[in-house]
Amino acid sequence: MRAMHATEARANFAAVLDAATEDNEEVVITRSGGKEPAVVISLREWSAMKETNYLLSSRKNARRLLEAIERAESGAVEYHDLIDVESKDDA
Repeated sequence: MRAMHATEARANFAAVLDAATEDNEEVVITRSGGKEPAVVISLREWSAMKETNYLLSSRKNARRLLEAIERAESGAVEYHDLIDVESKDDA
């Protein structure tokens, strides 16, 4: 994570965006006058965070996902062949 003052970020805006999008780095922008800092992240990172928050917003779904992760990490998984949707639609 990188931090810089708003004045520096403004002067190097393209570099700030490159750090967020190409290097997947969070850039904390600090401000004068006791104003709250802000963070610049890539749209991909923001979308992933929103999706994670959505999936974990339900206790039931969060528990189900965490249990699935535990099963996968312990090796208790089942393998299945994928269904060829195009072939199935042609039938």
